[in-house]
Amino acid sequence: MPFSDLVSPQWSAAFVAAAIATAKVFAVGMAGFYVVRRGWIGAEGLGAISALVANLTLPCLIFYRFAAQFDPQEFPHWWHWALMGTALQVAATGLGSLVARRHKNPETTLLIGYQNAGFFVLPMLQALLPPEQFGRAALMLFVFVIFFNASLWPVGHWVLHHQRRIDARAILFSPPTFVTLIALVVYGPFHDVAHRFDASVPAQILLGGGANGSPGALQLVGDLTVPLATLVLGGAIARTVAGGVSNVAGKRFSLEIAFWKLIFLPLCGWLLLRFWPNPLFETDRVLRLFLMLEFAAPPAINIAVFCQQHNYPMRLIPTTSLLCYALSIATVPFWVALIL
Repeated sequence: MPFSDLVSPQWSAAFVAAAIATAKVFAVGMAGFYVVRRGWIGAEGLGAISALVANLTLPCLIFYRFAAQFDPQEFPHWWHWALMGTALQVAATGLGSLVARRHKNPETTLLIGYQNAGFFVLPMLQALLPPEQFGRAALMLFVFVIFFNASLWPVGHWVLHHQRRIDARAILFSPPTFVTLIALVVYGPFHDVAHRFDASVPAQILLGGGANGSPGALQLVGDLTVPLATLVLGGAIARTVAGGVSNVAGKRFSLEIAFWKLIFLPLCGWLLLRFWPNPLFETDRVLRLFLMLEFAAPPAINIAVFCQQHNYPMRLIPTTSLLCYALSIATVPFWVALIL
């Protein structure tokens, strides 16, 4: 959509639809923000919910989505998504390191380089897409973030603590990454073999199906991921901004980071989707929406989680997180409306 069409009824309708979807996500997130600010859930409770999502509900969601909807014949180029995710992460981290070098603050590298690839984008996809399209978009997401999940902690150690050691075992066996790789193997080259067991009792218990098409245990647990993750998102913002937004200089630098994160990177994504000679960008609405959300997403909350776990004294992360998430209420619908 050219910028001259921004006042068209079609764009306005798309913006309203995207804004409503964003508001739904933020309404759930505000519930998490509220319960943390009231002290009903403390740091321990928030950490427990985060661990529950990362170690249980998200792996269940990943596996049952692959079991239900991944077919290598229907997704012959699934590995393109992993390459696209890697390319975006490398490019954004490179931009962040350039800006950080100018301001001599390493937090900038992570704030610009790592978007909220999962906990923000997943509920946005669910709010914007019908169920049958959301399932496919969720598969895109799980493959797209393989490099994100594998690289955030090593890059955090590298950038903030100047540690060069990489724990490959910890990266490989983190539950979301490990389950994604297992699901790709089971339902990739062994897709037909795996589905021969669909009628077995263990498969019906775990994956559902049968005569009544009822959900399995993995789906019942996995479907908790989006609401729990969104509550964690709001609660994490409440934790990271507590007492950390009074520095005027920090606010000014945070505003510049917000420009790179919420304006420049999404603009690059829009230009890529509009002018890159790829027919899928023109015909595949789900792919366009998914990629635009990844380009437009605010910084990853896991950056603050990493700093808290490793006792890194945050200077910019609290202020920038609050600012970016506040601004994204308007910026995300704007960019999404351009490609709907």
